[in-house]
Amino acid sequence: MQTSTKLLIFLAVWKRPYITEICFNGIKRLKEHPDYDVQALAVISEEEMIPLCEQYGINWVMYKNEPLGEKKNYGLQKAKEFDFDYLLEIGSDDLITNELLTYYKGFLDYGFFGVKDVAYIDSADGSCRRLQSKSTYGAGRMISRQNLEKLNFKSWKDQINKGMDNNSVFAFMRNGIDYKQVPSMEVPGVIDIKSEVNIWPFNHLTGIEYDKEKIFEKLSEVEVNMIEECYSLKSK
Repeated sequence: MQTSTKLLIFLAVWKRPYITEICFNGIKRLKEHPDYDVQALAVISEEEMIPLCEQYGINWVMYKNEPLGEKKNYGLQKAKEFDFDYLLEIGSDDLITNELLTYYKGFLDYGFFGVKDVAYIDSADGSCRRLQSKSTYGAGRMISRQNLEKLNFKSWKDQINKGMDNNSVFAFMRNGIDYKQVPSMEVPGVIDIKSEVNIWPFNHLTGIEYDKEKIFEKLSEVEVNMIEECYSLKSK
């Protein structure tokens, strides 16, 4: 009998509690994935986020929000205490499809990999864009515990607040760990819900227009309803 892969979903949380709750519902869905034993760890910076984490069974630690590199490194040090095979990094505005986790099973031997294909949904008006790029995405990337141990669970420079993804990739490269981008699936497996609180806001010129209904087919009814509520309320 094949054993489940132990997966720790790792994210930093700041503001936008409604969008974060959509993300937590996505994690709740992933916990039912038959191929993975899923836990989650959030690094939070606001006491008001504690009840939300506990409502959805998200483990949490508290740390100041800036600099972001220091905050996320603190979270990684706490992640060391968990029993997991792979760490899946997301943002608190990201959703991962079940299909992507299934697809990832074929790439686990790489030890450090992620997507080159992301769908963006603007929570203000429901616009959706798809971007396929050679750029490094932090959202949806998988890192083996063995590779994190090589970096002593410190993936970023402490003092940075932007350029997090590339900074981290360079840290792994300096330790002889290469990053693998997996080929795109028919429907993007990473969905980024853009809001007014974002390092990089929604850009209507980025990528190509995409039918969000194809995304919604991959999500739970709760996730879809909550996303639609974002822009339906603003249109009234």
